[in-house]
Amino acid sequence: MGVWGVAILSNDLAEDIRFIYKDLLGDGYSNEQASEKVIQEYVDELDTEEMTLFWLSFALIQWKLGRLQDHVKQNAVEIIDSGIELENWNDDLKLKKKREAVLLKLKHQLNQPQPLAKKIPKRFVADTTFKSGDIVSFQMDSSEYILLKVIDIIEQWTRDRYPIFEIYDWQGKEIPSLEEIRTLRLKTGYYDDDEDMPRKIAVYQSGKRDPFVKRASLVAEGFPVTSDTEPPYTLLSWKGLNAFICDMHLNGNET
Repeated sequence: MGVWGVAILSNDLAEDIRFIYKDLLGDGYSNEQASEKVIQEYVDELDTEEMTLFWLSFALIQWKLGRLQDHVKQNAVEIIDSGIELENWNDDLKLKKKREAVLLKLKHQLNQPQPLAKKIPKRFVADTTFKSGDIVSFQMDSSEYILLKVIDIIEQWTRDRYPIFEIYDWQGKEIPSLEEIRTLRLKTGYYDDDEDMPRKIAVYQSGKRDPFVKRASLVAEGFPVTSDTEPPYTLLSWKGLNAFICDMHLNGNET
């Protein structure tokens, strides 16, 4: 677990809690249901030190969203009053003093009237209908097409799904036949280890009304996938794909 400052939410755990909690609220769970699911997610997985961070972070997140529950507040205040959390900062007395001030500020904040609860919008979850082995065309700003081959589908813990593509070394006005596609070479590039390998990109839909995803069309299915699907690959949105391809041409970062 990463901690990068003395602020209550300056740690990886707080980021994860906030994401999951807001995601549940956006999906229509009541505050009680969302809170219970968050607590169940972590209570048996964290050690004592991490649980202090959990309750402090969750209390502040709930307060900021106007949804602070009494038992969450009580756990956070008890941790602050006990001084147990400050023991984690004994290696740096200067930071420990700053953390103490942060904790006292949090206690004061939790005892103040919280903001009015606002509706949390449902988060857009990126998805794709493409599957491994699909050949996909994408229309560039120039109206010409490029061809991509799906070599894998990334499935994130956030429920987002998007394809990893290889890029064919082809661009034109008319989509080639399947026989022609089978003879096309792939664009390659040099990565950190200076090994020349097929260029891989992971492309995600940036929103529900992303117009650029409509430029992508299925051309064929069932093409063999022989490449390694592990990183490195470049992550970009459908909107950014046109500029990425143009930059590859401009800089000659291909074969």
